Amino acid sequence: MIAEAEDAIVAAIQGVLGQTVRTVETLPGPWDQDALALAFRSMPGVWVYFDGGGPGKGAQGGRLNGRFMVYAVTAQASGGRARQRGSSRQIGAYEIVERVIPTLGGKPAAKLGTLMFQGLRVLTPASAQRKGVAVYEMSFDLEMGLPAPRDAAELADFATYHGTHHVGDGPDTESHLELPTEESP
Repeated sequence: MIAEAEDAIVAAIQGVLGQTVRTVETLPGPWDQDALALAFRSMPGVWVYFDGGGPGKGAQGGRLNGRFMVYAVTAQASGGRARQRGSSRQIGAYEIVERVIPTLGGKPAAKLGTLMFQGLRVLTPASAQRKGVAVYEMSFDLEMGLPAPRDAAELADFATYHGTHHVGDGPDTESHLELPTEESP
């Protein structure tokens, strides 16, 4: 369900921005210095991140009000005005924001619910501004129903275990175990 929503958001952004950006993809973790370093390699770009959520309005507790963050990142060596407004050669952060918000806000996402625009923030740290980078964060809420719990009988047997362990000051050790299943000879 969450993955479906992320995929729908990415597809909608790709549809509205087309080839004007190098990257539209999901972000593996929250926006931080590592995410900014990743973005430096693929600007201009847009990244989508699921940022958790709270309970939805459903009386039975089977709903999630999820929060999705959309990050627009641009870079222009010619200064702040160009990185915000773009140039004849490259899209600017304002242009991305002005296309993404109306594309997502108030629109359905993967038949799960309607995305509701919640706000826009400038996240550009001073160190990134000096490098000609602009970062804008758009937030959207999506209330969606949680899937019904799966019956444990539908799950496959636990067959493989692999783990890396670190105990005290000693070196990491690895464990790997193949367990027999009903289907095993």
